Amino acid sequence: MIPLRELLAMLSTATSEVRLLAGPDDPGVARVLGLVGAVDVVGRELSGTAGGDGCAVVLLTPVARFDARFDVLLRRAAGVGVRTLVVRPDPAAVPDSAPMPGPGTRALADRLGVAVLATDDAWSTSVRLHELVGTGEAPAARAAVAVARIGLEAGPDLDDLFRQLDRQLGAPVRFLDAAGRPLRGPGIGAGAVRMLARAAGGSDPITVTDGDETLVLVPVGTGIGARAWLGVGLTAPVRAERTTMAAALRVAAVAVGHRLVLTRLDDERDARYRTAMLDELRAADGSPEPGLVQRTLAAGWQLDAWHVGIRVVTRHPVDQVALRGEVEVAMAAAGLEVDVVEQGDGWALWTSDLDEPDHLRIGAVATAVRRAQAALRPGLDTAVGVGSVQAGLVGLVRTLGEATDAARLAGGRPESGHFVHVDRLGLAQLLLAWTETDTFLPAAEQLLAPLERGGGALRVTLAAYLDAESSLAETAAVLGVHRNTVADRIARVERLLAVDLADPETRLALHLATRVRRE
Repeated sequence: MIPLRELLAMLSTATSEVRLLAGPDDPGVARVLGLVGAVDVVGRELSGTAGGDGCAVVLLTPVARFDARFDVLLRRAAGVGVRTLVVRPDPAAVPDSAPMPGPGTRALADRLGVAVLATDDAWSTSVRLHELVGTGEAPAARAAVAVARIGLEAGPDLDDLFRQLDRQLGAPVRFLDAAGRPLRGPGIGAGAVRMLARAAGGSDPITVTDGDETLVLVPVGTGIGARAWLGVGLTAPVRAERTTMAAALRVAAVAVGHRLVLTRLDDERDARYRTAMLDELRAADGSPEPGLVQRTLAAGWQLDAWHVGIRVVTRHPVDQVALRGEVEVAMAAAGLEVDVVEQGDGWALWTSDLDEPDHLRIGAVATAVRRAQAALRPGLDTAVGVGSVQAGLVGLVRTLGEATDAARLAGGRPESGHFVHVDRLGLAQLLLAWTETDTFLPAAEQLLAPLERGGGALRVTLAAYLDAESSLAETAAVLGVHRNTVADRIARVERLLAVDLADPETRLALHLATRVRRE
């Protein structure tokens, strides 16, 4: 049995509004009876009908007025257990407006507990009521056919398909990745995400309550890569509506999956093309064939420029093709326009400038890359290397090589946030060459010994602070702590070691000591 208040919103359509005229809005509806005839005729028919609790009666003949005969109908309906009457007021019976129940009729409906509903289309409302209180198989079949037609006629673009599905289903379609993160539409709650995780590998639709709405979700299979989910949020749905939506979404999932496969094949082809083109540039040894140069220009690569290479290496196996867009978005959000090429263990990137960048610009690039790495970190664990600025094709190959070496070193340097910039790395290696003596190593140990108490957090903070050229903000980003925490720790370091880190010579000595301790 379905509460009437839940049915009211679903009964109204674009062409027919259903509204409560009199009586309560809480009767339950379990079955529907449609009757033809004048009010008094229907009243006599009801006297011999086993209405029963949960029966809704639809008067298919328009009601001219709510008079004493209608009050008799109310009493006879209540007498046989009918708690819902649906009528179509006849606007032709009154010159200016449709008839409305008077105070007496409304009071009687309230006292008898019979809800009186008005509709503009009694027949359609009767059919809709039958569908809503039934199994939902008929409307589900119609919805599936309509969605299948959309899947065939919509263009290859997913956005176009989704827009047409929104119109057909009467609710915005949500598109989620395998982990439940929103790709289109609002996100879902933690409980719904856990439900998706438990349903991984299955093919059946799932229904889950998420806050004030009920989500109907179906898996989207592609046969390649992680699958996704399609869903619609419904407010207080009845069983028939859930059945209809699930049937429609299952058909829609086939159309979406087909387009995802085609898109994935295009993405893989483009990735192979970019990777092969970069490999050819590396093999050209500075003298590429004209055809290769033309292809790079068509791809938007600026060879005759100043380049800074960036290498992003994933610390766990990932789908480089699928995640390429996330890397581009993270770099763009950090203020960098880059070219991205998929590699076996991550991505090769570079940023290009027509004019030679100064040290401030190069430092800004490195800082931006570090911000992008931090933005990616919640879902993508990486080691990142940044090369030096280089000119032309030969320079592009060289800076990417430097970035690759730096990324390999970064993989073993958690204290730097798994990030290495070769400009700083080269200086550090030079300094270490000066300090690899039997006398310096014990001195470095003794110098930093006061910082080892409490698990060594102060030593790690000092090392990161000096690597970041005394930047509190960058150190905080590397260590994943608040800027004030870094400031407090550095102040404690100065007190424990009795030093002034504003002094360049002091910073140099401590930087050498922290570097040697890490090696």
